[in-house]
Amino acid sequence: MVVFTGASTSVMYGYEATFGTAQSNLTNTFGLNTKVSTLSLSTNRQQLNKLGQVEPSKYAYGTQSGNLSIGFVMDSADSHKIFQSIYGTANGTAPFKYPATLGQGATLPTFANQSFTTQIQLATGTSTHLLRTLNGCIVNSLNLSTSIGEPLNCSADITFGKETTADVSVSSAITSQRTGSGVDQGTTPYTFAHGVVKVHNGTDLQPVAEIQEFDISFAQNAELLYGLNSQTAVDAYRKVFEISGRFRTSFKDDRMIQYVIDQSRVNTSASELITSGVGIELTFTNGSQSILIKLEELSVADHSLTGIEPAEPVFEEINWSCKSAQIQVTAS
Repeated sequence: MVVFTGASTSVMYGYEATFGTAQSNLTNTFGLNTKVSTLSLSTNRQQLNKLGQVEPSKYAYGTQSGNLSIGFVMDSADSHKIFQSIYGTANGTAPFKYPATLGQGATLPTFANQSFTTQIQLATGTSTHLLRTLNGCIVNSLNLSTSIGEPLNCSADITFGKETTADVSVSSAITSQRTGSGVDQGTTPYTFAHGVVKVHNGTDLQPVAEIQEFDISFAQNAELLYGLNSQTAVDAYRKVFEISGRFRTSFKDDRMIQYVIDQSRVNTSASELITSGVGIELTFTNGSQSILIKLEELSVADHSLTGIEPAEPVFEEINWSCKSAQIQVTAS
């Protein structure tokens, strides 16, 4: 009996020119330490019964849809390309900007150049593999997070509209993921030690050295669109776009608490925003590679204190949301 592991598996993806039309040249890898936690497929069938019996008589098969949950560590090679699934194609030269300009209106309700094809190759024998091709993949939510001692982790909840399978001979995809393009020996991960967080203090952006944890969520609230004469999705759309997050740091003063208090007042003249411009900048720099995230028109959603006990530091946890963001990447 042979037990197959992730060492005999490959996961690659490529952006589609048209939603749901398979991209044949898949060159993108998600990142280091890629983990697929969920890969499910459903035909959303309905049970049909006859009068006079309790057992099912027939099944009516509905729309095909699937879910892929994947996690990985952000690296200096291909991993930044996942941001195209949120903001579309970046500008052509480094630093790559997602979107090209910061501000509201940069995110559209359509998914032009943002859907992608994913192929997962699973070993079924020493010379044959099962190739699962997922078309019309849409990132429903994308999360970035890190904490003391941890790498910069990314997780994506992906919805897809169609799957096909094929038995194939072992391709070069696995070999390339071991030693070739994409995630290779020259790729370096981003970690907490590469990160600097700047928070607007009411006057300008200043680094906060005591950040313990930080996470950001881009929620697209995407829906697949179906039509008559097809069980697979014909398109997809974004209902609302939400950017939110959280950070945990040592407690210094009441400034963040005051933002929450001001928002609870009726007819107050106090602003709900930390600043009308960039409220937080998060930068990860690893040698000549970097990821810069700008969060604009940021509002504190709620505030909590943790760890009030003898001989221990007091930490505050801030949950926030913002109206727009931009990600700038300098990569090899």
